[in-house]
Amino acid sequence: MTIIDTGVLNATAPIGAAGFTLSKLLPTNFSNAVVDLPTNYQYFTQGGIRSGLSADGSRFKLNGKEVFIYSGAFHYFRVPRQYWRDRLRKMRAAGLNTVETYVPWNLHEPRSGHYDFGDGRNDMSDFLHLQEFMKVAQEEDLFVIARSGPFICAEFEFGGLPSWLLRESDIEVRTSNPTYMKYVTRFFNVLMPILAALQFTRGGPIIAFQVENEYSISGKHDLEYLKLLRNLILSHGIKELLVTSDNPRYGTYGSLPDLFLMTGNFDDHIEGNLIMIQKNNRPNRPIMVMEYWGGWMDFWGDNHTEKGASLYRYNYEHILKHPASVNVYMFVGGTNFGFLNGAQNFKYDDWNTGRLIPNMTSSTLCCQQIKDKKSSA
Repeated sequence: MTIIDTGVLNATAPIGAAGFTLSKLLPTNFSNAVVDLPTNYQYFTQGGIRSGLSADGSRFKLNGKEVFIYSGAFHYFRVPRQYWRDRLRKMRAAGLNTVETYVPWNLHEPRSGHYDFGDGRNDMSDFLHLQEFMKVAQEEDLFVIARSGPFICAEFEFGGLPSWLLRESDIEVRTSNPTYMKYVTRFFNVLMPILAALQFTRGGPIIAFQVENEYSISGKHDLEYLKLLRNLILSHGIKELLVTSDNPRYGTYGSLPDLFLMTGNFDDHIEGNLIMIQKNNRPNRPIMVMEYWGGWMDFWGDNHTEKGASLYRYNYEHILKHPASVNVYMFVGGTNFGFLNGAQNFKYDDWNTGRLIPNMTSSTLCCQQIKDKKSSA
């Protein structure tokens, strides 16, 4: 269950930016007030861009002005290119000011040393115009959070890592292993210059970068790896805020709060989780929920389950009232094309049980059901 999937935002609108104003979505008596409002970019860049997103205080500041991030997840590689503007426009019309997306290494480097950012010759190439997606987001008055991995999870094939890595007998992914980092470095040497040019401080839409993903539950505890990723990113001129995201109950196990802003992923126990995010970070830093889950994964052979809209709304409003910034995961769900879906191992301690079950979606299966399956398997 994603926000777009609910049918709430199914009104048609012109695909091109020309001729569209927010006043068309509002009653006539609001028109004059809306016309006078600046866009996000007009407001936050007025007088020139001097700084990006800052987390050096209890509230975020963008270019020196206080801001709350109201974001939604939209994976460009799960939605056909011709629908990008329509979905992004609906996100802005819903009141969001930011779009969050992962960057899948396995699609952008499908063969070792061969890169595809929309100019390849395979079935997925047309989904991979990364620069275009982010520029369209900016045209639709949305900022961007880039979750560039290298591991992204996303209920995606191999967590977004390319399968050809497994040809290397001495590799250990998601660690400072030299073989793994050799290939990460090579990919980031291509990816990061593209993203660097799209930073807010350079006139683009990207206000933050996420490093790795939910590292506290990776089974690794290689904090040197996180330092190497940070140094690699910074070496390409990245100036925007660097963050990590994890379930708050794991504390700082998968992050380095002196180097990253820690954000949280959850959908319940709202107040307790928000307080834990605050405790995990250095004092006097803003709180952000990087993944407020609209549901959970469906699995092949299982029934589709849904969350109630009233509870979802109650918890979302709780986050806003705290107050905290928040990213709805997912806002635009999209499709797993081909065999790009991930899988869940329900017997975490044994890979030979036959309980590795494909994900169908990144949407709705409540956490308790996963725990029940694990205990009964």
